[in-house]
Amino acid sequence: MPQPTSPRDLVSVDHDSGVMTLRLNRPEKLNAFAGRMRDDIRELIEEADADPSIGCLVVRGEGRAFCAGGDVGVMERIRDSGDRTDFEAILEAANGAALALRRASLPSIAIVHGAAAGGGANLALGCDVRLGGPKASFTQSFIHLGLAPDWGGSRLLAEVVGPDRARELLLTGRTVRADEAVALGLLHRSFDDDEALEHAALEQARALAGRSRLAVEAIRALVAARGSFEEQLELERDWQLRCFDSAAAKEAFAAFVARRSKKRRS
Repeated sequence: MPQPTSPRDLVSVDHDSGVMTLRLNRPEKLNAFAGRMRDDIRELIEEADADPSIGCLVVRGEGRAFCAGGDVGVMERIRDSGDRTDFEAILEAANGAALALRRASLPSIAIVHGAAAGGGANLALGCDVRLGGPKASFTQSFIHLGLAPDWGGSRLLAEVVGPDRARELLLTGRTVRADEAVALGLLHRSFDDDEALEHAALEQARALAGRSRLAVEAIRALVAARGSFEEQLELERDWQLRCFDSAAAKEAFAAFVARRSKKRRS
């Protein structure tokens, strides 16, 4: 059974078999960001990344939504007060969380069982693997509030669906349901019921947790690189040499040879 750890205010975590699950825990508000949630997300990602016993990060929401993004009521009060300082602090906290997720050497999985909107949609898009249930949806809702995207959404969305489709989704703010989300790449897989989603997510998380941490870091860094092809080849060479010299690669090679020998004998 997962062992709960000390909860933050509106974000909590549990650990199970090398997997850390980060839970957004404000279900009555569809897990909309408020208070220290953004800072807590950043801190928990950084803590997980620094812990060698954790091999995979899972991000999910409690209740019926993944995350509704920023709390509109909170932002409206800030806007009405005329004090930009509080809003700037929110943006800085969101940037910190998005950067922590982007920079982490850990692989990450988003379990999108319900609505993911605004910054919540972009938190999910920042994860390496996105799995959804039948009620999963994505909405780039910023345009409805007269706002620009945040949490890195303008880059992340374009990386996933391409610039042309990203503009359409951001400009219309329309909701994308599970089937279309898979077709566009917002979700990598969707499942007919939440039980199947939970099972698949846990299975995938445990598998990723057992992979070479260095190889995972290499893959994430190489895919994010934006240099020329020649520079990419050099980066691949450098990472490949680092991986080849690692103890994890030695163990993986030995295990592969053992499995092949066993298969030949059978």
